[in-house]
Amino acid sequence: MNRYMMVVMLVIGLFGAKTAYAVHPQIDVKNSDITSTLCSDEEDIYFSAKLNNGKFASLCGYKHKSPDTGYVKYRYGFPDNIELEYPKDEGTPKGRFLTYHIRLSPNVQGRTIFFHIGKYRYDISHVAGNCSVFAYEGKKVVFESFCNEELWLNTFDGRMSGRLILNKEFVKRFPQQFQDPTEPEFH
Repeated sequence: MNRYMMVVMLVIGLFGAKTAYAVHPQIDVKNSDITSTLCSDEEDIYFSAKLNNGKFASLCGYKHKSPDTGYVKYRYGFPDNIELEYPKDEGTPKGRFLTYHIRLSPNVQGRTIFFHIGKYRYDISHVAGNCSVFAYEGKKVVFESFCNEELWLNTFDGRMSGRLILNKEFVKRFPQQFQDPTEPEFH
């Protein structure tokens, strides 16, 4: 065995070979079961969860203070392999992402953020303490996955990322539509 290989093996033995990503500065590592997100360190985490299919879904914002500022992106996949990103550009979120208030009863409420990619509508929801991601083609569900593990954040009052969707500070950044989300009215 040559000297170079011996040194490499010694370094790996002493320090370990790590492929883990750095933890995003918003993640509360003491309270979170997972510490991975698809948001970059410069972006705010609005929603990030490991779904029950093992993949991650994240909604990330950058300098997003209102519908007309910054950008918002939805990402799906793994930290080292993002399978879907919407939108591809860094334009403002106005007319791309909408919110929909859900009231099943006075005590069972929630919010859905939805967007369209071609003929598909994607919904990120937090209703009655549960979060989920759905994709529809028309009225037909073509994808559904529920949150298996969510991140706790040390920003936005220390909320779990799925519950952040219900936070007033977060909601005011998106245009609100109180209507049937199958017929969105972009503005």
